[in-house]
Order: sequence, then C-alpha cells, then structure tokens
Amino acid sequence: MYGKLLLKAPAKINLYLEVGPRRGDGYHRVRTVLQAVEWFDLVELELEPGSRGIHLEVEGEAPSGEDNLCHRAARLFLETAGISARVRIRLTKEIPVAAGLGGGSSDAAAVLRGLEHLSGAGLGKRELFRLASRLGSDVPFFLVGGTALGEGRGEVVTPVEQAPPFPVVLVNPGKGLSTSEVYRRFDLLPPAEPPAGGPRPLLDSLAAGDAAGAAAHLYNALQDAACALLPELVGLLEAACRSGALGALVSGSGPTVFMLAPGPEEAELLASRMGEAAPLVRVSRFCSHGVVIGEPAP
Repeated sequence: MYGKLLLKAPAKINLYLEVGPRRGDGYHRVRTVLQAVEWFDLVELELEPGSRGIHLEVEGEAPSGEDNLCHRAARLFLETAGISARVRIRLTKEIPVAAGLGGGSSDAAAVLRGLEHLSGAGLGKRELFRLASRLGSDVPFFLVGGTALGEGRGEVVTPVEQAPPFPVVLVNPGKGLSTSEVYRRFDLLPPAEPPAGGPRPLLDSLAAGDAAGAAAHLYNALQDAACALLPELVGLLEAACRSGALGALVSGSGPTVFMLAPGPEEAELLASRMGEAAPLVRVSRFCSHGVVIGEPAP
C-alpha cells in the first residue's frame, strides 16, 4: 500500500475551442479538441503510514499551500478512499502557470493516478474521473491524454483517433491570464459563430496526418477575449505567420500561443525567429498519452 512514485504530467493545447453561452451553474458549454504535448512537470509521490496529512514541496513557480491543485487532489483522494496515511508530494514545475496549457490540472491528475497506484484503493476509472472533474474541467483529460474531444464544461472526455507527433512551437509572453477574466471578457463580446462542420474537418485532417489541413481548421472562440486583455498576443500571432508557421492559435484562455510547423527542422527555425518576440519559446510535439507513471522514485 505504501511507497514512492515518479510521474510525468504533460501540458495540453486546445486545437479547437467552441464556447457557448453561460449555463445555469455558471460554466460555459464548450466543445474542444485537446492535444497533449511533450512539455512535462514532474510529480514525486510518497505514501507512508501515519495519521492523515499532506506535505507539498514545490520547485518552480506555483503555489505551495492548500490552494495548489496537487494538495487538493491528494486530500480529495484520501477522503474518498477512506485512507489514513501521509502523502508527500514534490512538484517540479516546468510548465508555466496561468498559461492555457493545463499544467496545474495535469499535476492534479498525476496525484490522483499515483495515489490510486500506490494505495491499491481500487476506486476504478469511473470514480477517478469523477474526482478529476470535481477538481477542474481539464483534469479528466490528463487521465486520458493524446488527442481527445472535450464536451460539457470540458470534463466529458472522449478519445479520438490519435494525431501523429506533429512538431509544435509554444510561445509564452511571460505573463499569465486568468481564465475567469478571459471568460468575463468573452461574455462582453458579440456572440461568435463556430466554423461550419464544427471540429470534424480538424479531426479528419489530424487522422489523415495532414498538418497543413489541421492548421487551416484551428479555432479558439476565446482568442479575441485573450487578445483584448493582453494586446501583445496579436503581435505574437502576426509574427508566427511571418515566421513560417502553418498556423498559430492561442491555447485555451491563453496567453500561450502554439504554432504548427511543417517539420522538426522548420520548428527549430520558427522557434529561433520567435525568440526575438517572446521570452519563453519551446519546441515540442504532440504526444499520445496523458499522465505517465515512471520508475519508482528513489
């Protein structure tokens, strides 16, 4: 029941994000195509005997107290499983916070999956997904990963045909954006009509391995709201087009901009050019998994 574990928690990008009106519960209805990418936080977990308690240590920029999603995930898991034990979490942050990349949600999913593995609680897939959806709309996706369709408020996740490992360049302006602020600004803008056919043309292009076709069908209903709150995003998107990207889009509520490149060499060149426009640039690629359990932590 006890032991140590190391997990890799990937980032995500939203290749398509359709946002409907606000629901009665305060959330917006969304339909989104989510894609995991190779940019990872590391989560080291230790479950040991003793009275229930959670100790979280953070290396990098993220809250280290009870507001951290890792801490909340551990507490929720212990309470649900009825386990009296101590949990030690060491989180190494590489994915920037408040960036539209889902780093905190991925970390929370890693804690849930890791504690399920270490404890042998046997909660099962359905219960684990229920806990994930209580923690945040993006958390369930990271239990699936790869390429998936998110619906409801984003927490209803359906795997689709996996996209190839397309190269992607991620550019962050070094500032964060509040998801709630972006949605509030979105509500003030004229209603946006989603593309004809919804996400299907994008999904078909991904399944066919057609990066240029996929780039032509990128869509984010929140992009205008994010750009209104952080105008320098407009310059990043324009610079991406000038620098040879097949397509560029703000991911989720932003402010990270991702760019699809024709190939690995072009991605490196694109990253070099974009380094003049933003302080944080990373070359990555699509990956086919969510949270990954690695070797037992030493």
